[in-house]
Amino acid sequence: MDPVDLDRELKALPLPRAPRTLLPRVLSATVSREPQPAATGWSTWRASWRIAAFAPLVALIAGGWMLLTAPPTGLSEAAQTAGQVATVARVVWDVMAQPLATYLFVLGVSLALACALAWAALEAALGGASHR
Repeated sequence: MDPVDLDRELKALPLPRAPRTLLPRVLSATVSREPQPAATGWSTWRASWRIAAFAPLVALIAGGWMLLTAPPTGLSEAAQTAGQVATVARVVWDVMAQPLATYLFVLGVSLALACALAWAALEAALGGASHR
């Protein structure tokens, strides 16, 4: 059989219809069911899931408390070294980098204004020819 003939014959078949009892059965099933409230929030979780979610929180709080009350020696030394490095970085910024950055910023703004002024002068000298 030719595929074109088969396609034509399949399209000629009537569309299948749903049984007449389908709609009444679906409606009766949905009407007899009471609406359930939306299950959201902590109180709707199973107890095992609540415990599983609460345990890491307790461990995190306990670990933080232990670090605050008696930090390990390596951590104390690292924090002290980080403080010293931050102090040196602040001094380098205040003494060397900030004045240089200020001068570069002022120079950049001045050059931008000079370029804008030159552009405006060129526009006026050409009579706005670049817009035609």
